[in-house]
Formats: sequence, C-alpha cells, structure tokens
Amino acid sequence: MGKRDKLNWDIPSDFRVALVLIGGSFFIGGILGCILGAFLDEAASGEISDFLTQYLALVSQEGVSPEFWSVVWEQLRFPLAAFLLGFTALGVVGLPILFGVRGFLFTFSIGCFCRLLGYGGLLPALFLFALPAFLWAPALFIIGVHSFMGAGALFQRTFRDHRYPLPYTSSYFIRCGLGALLLCLCIMLVYCVVPSLLSAAARAVL
Repeated sequence: MGKRDKLNWDIPSDFRVALVLIGGSFFIGGILGCILGAFLDEAASGEISDFLTQYLALVSQEGVSPEFWSVVWEQLRFPLAAFLLGFTALGVVGLPILFGVRGFLFTFSIGCFCRLLGYGGLLPALFLFALPAFLWAPALFIIGVHSFMGAGALFQRTFRDHRYPLPYTSSYFIRCGLGALLLCLCIMLVYCVVPSLLSAAARAVL
C-alpha cells in the first residue's frame, strides 16, 4: 500500500474545488487590475507615463542588466508564499488573497503599459510580463492548488476531525517540485533572454 501511495498520481477529489477557488481569486484580482488601470486619474497617469517613457528610453540606450538575486526574489516570492501557506490552516484564507493580489499586479502592470503608451506599449509588456507568465503561472497554480488542499486538510484536522488525512505524500512534493522546475526555467528566461527582447522592443516603440 505504501508503494501504491508513492506512485499515486490520480487527481485528488478536491482538486477541482481548490483550482476553482484560487483560479477564481486570480481572475477577480485580474479584473480589478484592469479596471484600476483603466480608471487612473490624470495625475497618476501622467506620473506613470513619464516613468515608463523614461524607463524605455534608458533601456533602449543602455540595455537591461538585472541583478540575479533580484530576479530570483521577484519570481519566487509568490510561489514560495503559496508553498508555505500549505502548511497552515490559515492557507484556506491566505491563498485566495495571495492569488488575488498576483492576478491584480499582473493585469495592472500590462494595462498601464497599454493604456499609457498605446498599442506600442503592448510589445514591451509582452516580453516583460506576459512571456514569463507562461512559466510562472503554471508553476504558481501547481503549487497553489496542492497547498490549498494541504491547508484545507489542516483546517479539517484542527476544527473538525483530528484524524482527517493529510495530503503530504511523496507525490505532493513531486508535483511541487515540478512547479519549482518551471520557476527555475522562468528565472533563466527573465535573466538571460528577456533583457535582450525588452531592449529591442523599447527601440521599436521609441
């Protein structure tokens, strides 16, 4: 039975519930980010527009040389927080909030580029935000869904049934390890590839 548990890759019965809850939170946060980006007042719009224009001008002239550890922290902070929340019952509340914040920041950033720089802002936003999302988003959801199930099991054990089974099996950590692998690829992408693409996009826009 122990061997069967180690090799069990079946989707847990509450996987869909966890996915809907954190996915819905990410979606709602994303919608709020779009709305706020669309309704920035003129003063805030002017300041952000000036900042983005100066940033792209600097990037087009001097390129981008991101600090490695800064990139690591930027890409790991949300998945790491999601992973840790999976070991506390507070994760049933903390994880939806975390995903809502992540969705908000993602769409708000892209929205600012597109609204303030017009269609020309779409290209740098694509390289700076959307391209890495193809790697960090699946990683975040893999880790977040399993963390939510872990937090839910701890909640059940704490407040309802102290014998409620916990999901922290080898397959749980293998799946989280898959998310970590995607994050490593994302870090390499952002550190090695995105700077060149962003510089080319900035020159094209300006």
